[in-house]
Amino acid sequence: MKSNKRIVYFCILLLFFSIFLPLMQALQIKSEIIDVENIQGKVINLEPMENLPSYFCWRSADIDENGNGISGDIDFTTSVRNQAPYPSCETFALTAAVETMVQIKVGYPFGCDLSEAHLFFFSGGTIDWGSYPENDTKFLKEYGIPDEACWPYPSNLYQYPLNTTSPDWKNRTVKITDWYYLPENREAIKTALITNGPVPTYFLVYDDFLYHKDGIYQHIWGKVRGPHYVCIMGYNDDPGYWIVKNSWGKGYQDQGWFKIKYGECGIEKKSFFLNGVYGQFPIAYVDDDNTAGPWNGSKEYPYQTIQDAINNVYPGYTIYVMNGTYNENIIVNKTVNIDGENKFITIIDGENFGDVVTISRPGVRISGFTIQNSGKLYFNAGIKTLTLKSNTIISNNIIQNNDIGLFLNYAYDDAWNVVKGNIIKNNREGIYVHWANNNEITDNDIKMNFEAGLIMERCEFSTIKKNVISDNGQYGIYLRGASNNNIIGAKNTIRNNTIGLKIAESNKNSVYYNNFIGNSKQAHIYNSFRTKWKRNFWDDWQRILPKIIKGNIGSIGIPYFNIDWRPRRNL
Repeated sequence: MKSNKRIVYFCILLLFFSIFLPLMQALQIKSEIIDVENIQGKVINLEPMENLPSYFCWRSADIDENGNGISGDIDFTTSVRNQAPYPSCETFALTAAVETMVQIKVGYPFGCDLSEAHLFFFSGGTIDWGSYPENDTKFLKEYGIPDEACWPYPSNLYQYPLNTTSPDWKNRTVKITDWYYLPENREAIKTALITNGPVPTYFLVYDDFLYHKDGIYQHIWGKVRGPHYVCIMGYNDDPGYWIVKNSWGKGYQDQGWFKIKYGECGIEKKSFFLNGVYGQFPIAYVDDDNTAGPWNGSKEYPYQTIQDAINNVYPGYTIYVMNGTYNENIIVNKTVNIDGENKFITIIDGENFGDVVTISRPGVRISGFTIQNSGKLYFNAGIKTLTLKSNTIISNNIIQNNDIGLFLNYAYDDAWNVVKGNIIKNNREGIYVHWANNNEITDNDIKMNFEAGLIMERCEFSTIKKNVISDNGQYGIYLRGASNNNIIGAKNTIRNNTIGLKIAESNKNSVYYNNFIGNSKQAHIYNSFRTKWKRNFWDDWQRILPKIIKGNIGSIGIPYFNIDWRPRRNL
């Protein structure tokens, strides 16, 4: 009997936690919601600029001395996101505008990521019918929107209200000083774009828009589906269209962006002017010159060390490091972006001890540094990843004088890494990729490493393209140990290495459109099958017969060869 009673008590407790606790959480959230269903904003009297440019977009812009947008080469927008599973387009349009406005105010696109889930639910949005944009704008003004890590956007419909926001969210918000409607005036909208920032708006979606991919959208056929909020990021007077960011993910339109003809589907009827972003931007600063303190990560009082910044910021933040030499061994144990001011004079120096930068969390970006002087033990590295789902971006760095320059270690399944635009030199091994799949290694200069430029061991589905891999002691590229289904190409220049490319015990790789120049041995294969060679340039090819790539099979070295049937005659 006692056993049965315990089972009954356990079931009651389980019922309480599964039903009543989520309801209590929902009620707690509802207490924060502002009842603003019938708010009517003011229409701003915005005088159109004289001599408006015929083209402007925040995807290719700069900022003049007055804070206005001008044509340039900086993309101030943030990545396209997906509002599914909720009807939250209003929130996503407004958040896209605020994120870009923050980056404009900071002066560079650091990857601002704010919490759409928090703004949507706290301002009154529901999973059934969505939200009013006026609710969101009022909440942005009075309470603000915190960073994404405060309340990550749910991946399925029924996660809400089981997951809710961080209790300290009020200390982490970005706010606006005010908001207005813009007049239904094309020149006023353009002026707002240039002088203030992106313009959230809505248009009527018809059936044909769901099939639109590229070009300029103009409604032709189908029934109306309803209003949909988006964010205008730019315009082009020739031939006359708005450049718009959507919130349906990158699978729709042109990677989530589309062009729509001026005036089409009511696009100019109800647009918003968000004024004056301020508050806790998700960025912290580091400057080794701040020796006296205080140290709070602000631009005025930056942290003195990179590790101190990592320890104090929230996940999802960007850490901006001023020029200087930082003698540190850094452990990145949060999902953060770490950007150096200038890769030539922003230096992280390990002082010949251990790993210089160790990444133990997924989703980290390291960019804009010289990273040097790891310990000299085998597998000490300039940068080392230690997470099974790394999803790491390593870009625009100089990585030098380490045992291994970059060590990407263990990343399976849906993990990925991007290594782009780095100079990797004077290490024992430049890049060593070990049991890590789905890597993109692009546009790097990998040179003068004592043993190998790039080694991949037991790695699959990676792409190596547009790199210059030169003057390495043994191998330019070495694939070994079941590194299958990789693509080497196009446009790698593999030059002046002892062996340009070696493929050992690895199958189904493709070697396309590369340049093999001046290597002591251009390429060699060992126990590797079904390699595809196509249209590579070989500076030792005789231009009569196809190019023979020699190799062998087995421990006794049975001769074996592959063929590049149609080598290129010119670089």
